Amino acid sequence: MKKRPLVLLLCLALLFSFLSGCGKRREPAVTRPEKEDQLDKNYGTPVFVNEVKAPQEGDDPLALSGVENVLRISYVLQHAENYSLDAVGTVKTKVAFISYSQDVETYKDYCRGVTVQIDITKSTIVSDAWQTCFVGETAMTRGAAGGKKSWDGRNTEWEGEEPTVFSRDEYRPDYGLFGFELTNYILNADTVDGSTPAIDNGDGTFSQTIYPNLTAATGDVVRRMRTMGGLDKDPVFKESAITLTFDADWRILSMHIEERYSVKVGIINSDNCRAVTDYTYTYGNADLSDFDRYYAWFLEE
Repeated sequence: MKKRPLVLLLCLALLFSFLSGCGKRREPAVTRPEKEDQLDKNYGTPVFVNEVKAPQEGDDPLALSGVENVLRISYVLQHAENYSLDAVGTVKTKVAFISYSQDVETYKDYCRGVTVQIDITKSTIVSDAWQTCFVGETAMTRGAAGGKKSWDGRNTEWEGEEPTVFSRDEYRPDYGLFGFELTNYILNADTVDGSTPAIDNGDGTFSQTIYPNLTAATGDVVRRMRTMGGLDKDPVFKESAITLTFDADWRILSMHIEERYSVKVGIINSDNCRAVTDYTYTYGNADLSDFDRYYAWFLEE
């Protein structure tokens, strides 16, 4: 598969051990700067990891903090039999008198330990589309077969040659977390600064906003942006708020993320990029047809 240097100024993002030798392997699409990884220096080794917690009898979403609810939401999502995710986002910034806008779409289907994820980004400056399959400790990725006009979410036609293959250890330093996580943020008791009280929406659902720590929680988001955007320096987060809507069993239904950060790439140096992304989850209808007819052929026996 040819290299795809995704010059993604505006990306969030977002978001296995059966493979060790099949398919092709490659260096990151854009090589990171030759410098000590400041993220590891700041956070120590090992880097922070997501935490989960199973809901307990008697737990009440209205009585729990934001981090306590998100740990339960993450647990329930990781133990779901199958689910689908549709996400649509826009990032906007202005440099001098010129406005830039990037539209981002993500589609994810999970079932029986396999995630197939589609990421599409479009703008007048840069556009790209790619599909990644996560299985165990391996990620396999391929690009779109046609041009931008042919990209149509899950109906996009993809390249048929061998996928590019990464182990989890190869993938994370440059692209962040695997596609099994709730988000590309690291969320645990040490990385969430606070939250609003949970509210009862009156329809059997609850909503709550959490505020990730802008350094500790964003490490994998920064890694992905730095590599895939070809950034001259690490982006610096200035604001981030994640609003989750979930049911009484802590099953995530939707998520709304608002972010503000600074980036520098080439001649563009903006300290006021604003991103808004909306995620919608559905259950029981995951489509893994691309895994069955393509990625499964590259799994070792």
